[in-house]
Amino acid sequence: MREEESTSPPQQREVGERVSYETPDSRLQQNLCCARRNETEGTESWVPERKMGRWDCAEDVAPKRDGCWRWRGCSNVVVVVVVTVLVMMMCGSVQCYNVDTVTAVVHKGEPGSMFGFSVAQHIDQSTNWVLVGAPRAQTSQPGVEKGGAVYRCRTDRVNSCQEIPFDILGNNIRYNKTAYVDVEDKSNQWFGATVQSSGENGVIVACAPRYVYFSATMDKREPVGTCYVNVASTTQYIEFSPCKTGNSWGYHRQGSCQAGYSVAISQGGKKLLIGAVGSWYWQGQLYNYNSRDKAEYSSTSEGPPDDDDSYMGYSSAVGDFDGDGTDDYVVGIPKGASHLGKVAMFTQDLGNINNITGDQIGAYFGAALAVSDLNKDGLDDIIIGAPFYSDFEGTDYETGRVYIYYQTETHEFKNQKRDILDGKSSMSRFGMALTRLGDINYDGYNDLAVGAPFAGEEGRGAVYIYHGSTKGIITEVSQIVEPKDVDTGLSAFGAALSGGWDQDGNLYPDMIVGSYGSDQAVFLKTRPVVRVYASLRIDPKDINIEQKSCSLMDDTRVACFKVYSCLEYDGVGVPDELYFDASWELDVLQRNLTVNEQRAFYTNNPMSFRENNTYKLTYKNVMCTNSYAYVKNDPLDKLTPIAVDFKFKLHETPSSRRKRDLQPVLDQYIPTSSRTEAQIQKECGPDNKCIPDLSLVSFRITAAHIIGSGTELEIMVIVENRGEDAFNTKLFTTLPPGVSFRNRAAVSSVVPIGCGTVNNIVICDLGNPLPSGEKSSFTLRVSAQDTNETTDSLVFYLQVNSTNPENLVDTQDNAAEVEIPVTASADITVYGRSDPEQVILNTTRIYRPGPDDNQRIEHLYQLRNLGPSATKEIELQILWPSHDRRGNPILEIEGKPQLNGTATCNVMLITPENATKYGFARPGGGGNIQVVLPSDQDEFEDAQKGDGVVLGCSSRRCTVIQCLVGYLRANGNFLITIKSRLNVRSFARRRDDAEVYHIRSSASARVKSLPYKLASVDVSRFAIARQSVFTTVNTDRLKPGSKKVEIWVIALAITAGILVLLLLILLLWWCGFFKRRKPEDEGYMVAGTMSANVDNKIYE
Repeated sequence: MREEESTSPPQQREVGERVSYETPDSRLQQNLCCARRNETEGTESWVPERKMGRWDCAEDVAPKRDGCWRWRGCSNVVVVVVVTVLVMMMCGSVQCYNVDTVTAVVHKGEPGSMFGFSVAQHIDQSTNWVLVGAPRAQTSQPGVEKGGAVYRCRTDRVNSCQEIPFDILGNNIRYNKTAYVDVEDKSNQWFGATVQSSGENGVIVACAPRYVYFSATMDKREPVGTCYVNVASTTQYIEFSPCKTGNSWGYHRQGSCQAGYSVAISQGGKKLLIGAVGSWYWQGQLYNYNSRDKAEYSSTSEGPPDDDDSYMGYSSAVGDFDGDGTDDYVVGIPKGASHLGKVAMFTQDLGNINNITGDQIGAYFGAALAVSDLNKDGLDDIIIGAPFYSDFEGTDYETGRVYIYYQTETHEFKNQKRDILDGKSSMSRFGMALTRLGDINYDGYNDLAVGAPFAGEEGRGAVYIYHGSTKGIITEVSQIVEPKDVDTGLSAFGAALSGGWDQDGNLYPDMIVGSYGSDQAVFLKTRPVVRVYASLRIDPKDINIEQKSCSLMDDTRVACFKVYSCLEYDGVGVPDELYFDASWELDVLQRNLTVNEQRAFYTNNPMSFRENNTYKLTYKNVMCTNSYAYVKNDPLDKLTPIAVDFKFKLHETPSSRRKRDLQPVLDQYIPTSSRTEAQIQKECGPDNKCIPDLSLVSFRITAAHIIGSGTELEIMVIVENRGEDAFNTKLFTTLPPGVSFRNRAAVSSVVPIGCGTVNNIVICDLGNPLPSGEKSSFTLRVSAQDTNETTDSLVFYLQVNSTNPENLVDTQDNAAEVEIPVTASADITVYGRSDPEQVILNTTRIYRPGPDDNQRIEHLYQLRNLGPSATKEIELQILWPSHDRRGNPILEIEGKPQLNGTATCNVMLITPENATKYGFARPGGGGNIQVVLPSDQDEFEDAQKGDGVVLGCSSRRCTVIQCLVGYLRANGNFLITIKSRLNVRSFARRRDDAEVYHIRSSASARVKSLPYKLASVDVSRFAIARQSVFTTVNTDRLKPGSKKVEIWVIALAITAGILVLLLLILLLWWCGFFKRRKPEDEGYMVAGTMSANVDNKIYE
């Protein structure tokens, strides 16, 4: 059961090695926290910079180094500063951090007014305003068509905007001696294209860069541009139009200067920089005014012709770039340096300080600028947008790029000290707008927003949030705000940006995004960030599973341990009370295995290894809890540590997130879980680390595998451990294709051995552990009925290892390779019979005329493959006695032989005329003789057999049937039937020679090839199968002649008859057959005798 408890500041203990904390971006390694590894506890602790004095560690904090506090001492509860991510509804991993889209305030202008082309934050008399420029807005100025306007909108109410009356008059007029005429044209002047504020209770500047002024003679109408300054907290407006002088007409001077294309306010609103991009052949010009006295100003002069068409003053920002503590200016020159783009820095008197040049022609390097100290070194860094940057090596173009140049201690900006942020999609124009955000997540570092007005879904735009760190910007984007997160109708979202000021009172800077494509502007608030301090500890750290100190509900004794966890939170602007969802999971390193291999469980629920709970925490108060768990008896894995994960997040209910509520969020950069480990105690010496030394020896017992034999193959395996205990020792045997595992035998081991198969690998458990100095041996039995028939050998790969690794030098004898040759063998045989087996010739009919004097005779041959392997081709040849040596016909073949099986057969007749063409030598002989049959010469000669003469083929007269039999599996058969007619008249002419003849046909078969590509098989060594079939012809009598009976048969018959007779006599005697009774024994009287005691009886 989990118990809660409060915790006092812990006692200090010994400190281990200091290590870095890895994060998704290496720049965070020393940003938020420092890490220390405690070798005793086996866990890591992080100390945030802001919280360096928590839990009595203030006096033990070493001097800050690289933005990090180093501990000299630490608590006995391992503290882990873990800041987790709260994933809000409908938010992805980078779509939702602490810029809140749920509470966004959207303002909409008149259609077509380009409302949102420029935006700025402003605070006046404690009232927060969103300043929005609408350069195509129709105002109430008489005679002015779409002159443009600037609106101030509320931060707490949608569509609550009012026009700021910078200029309520129409065009100024002048009397030219005949009539009053306009001296300027405010129509389409794009008033509101530029809007800036100097901050709280500061001045507001709005410009119309396309404002047109007429010459005195009315023959020149040129876009000189103009700006208006609203004096702080008043209704007083001052116009600044530096090129409306009346004596610098023409684009070769200030006639097309378009003053107000950019502005920058410095020194708390006292100084106003106006960029005029069209002066002197569009070289561009700068004017730096006293915002309260337009007569007091300085300006830049015309440059060399090489500077023509460079647009100096396209963008501008304020910072200190020379270290004098006074505001300087940085301006963009996007077409300078031969169209590479350039950024120039100037002092208040417009003296050039430094320049930065772009690295791609046409990228518009300097189109947008922002200044902020991103690495907290006290020096202003410059952020430069290049929205037309393209990846010419790929297919994307105008993806955009942002450069961050860090100011060095010598006030230089070097390419070696810069970071680059790249857009991800074509035409997104990433970097068209930039703004400093201030520290929106209160980590101590300023942050940055980048606008890409044509990125995202359907090219509607997006804003990218990046966070600063001790080493500068974190190049991995923190959050992407897209139109769909705010309002689906937004377009060109991110074309204008403004941020850095808190406008909702929660101490976190907010942001404004312009979306002129849909005539909208969006005010986005930022959510408070909660920082959580978590600790996790297991007691004891070394678990002795033999010490069973706990009992389960069924009284089973087990080894148990205790899990301690603590939580605390703080943060700027966070609630005094928060609810947290916490979860624990035991033995997390085993999650890739089955549930049956789970080793740790909770004692209050023996089948559970997870716990979940919700806790209420108060600001800066520690909540601690503990629970009891146990290790099951005899776990399979005793080597892997028992790891416990502790995870938590802010608790949220559906009702806790209303439209106007701004809920806190957990920081996203630090992992969401804490982990600690405990070891299972082992007999491995003081260090509790076992280093085995396994040795494997293996060899084959089976000499070879014969395809089709079905016999098991045996491999001998011997494993020895010459080192310390080897845990989960396993032998892995990779089987060749087609080979399957059968069993193990002849086991000799001190530990049980079990084997099983996973896919084609046999895995044998050899002990957990296999003790030091012990040896295990056994025979591995496999079968290979389905082996790869084109492999000359079966190769088995054996590998032995354990979960505790060996020294590298000791692993050379952990593997073995066993090769079993593969061969094939086929034993063939031939069977035969005659139908009929005997023919009786009726001599009285031989000379009688008749239609058919011949007897039909059939010889049947059966070719059988006895295996074990199949055959591909077998040569079968049959010598058929169609004629005797004298040329007399004997058995004349009728038709083609009948086949039962796959074969092709040819029939050849050998006569004295063609006998020289054929020979009867064995295969391999030389010359041009065609080999008909491998046979012995005596098979072609007539010979005596018993009581008759054998008639067969002669070397000059014979019919040869030659067949090539196809594939024949083991135990397969092939049948051939030869039908013929016996020529009886031929035998009549031979009657004087003999009375009985034995007509012989002979068959011979040999294996020609096997269906296996095996180099070890030589079919020429296979035995040749032979068989002869005889048909007996009797020409002496109609009935078969008597045969001589052997003497031993006669003797055996006599002996058997005598024995039967004796047995019969013995049986009759036993039955009393030979015992005769006299009449008087039956009580009869014999004639001539009398007895007084017996009645008279007559016996005839």
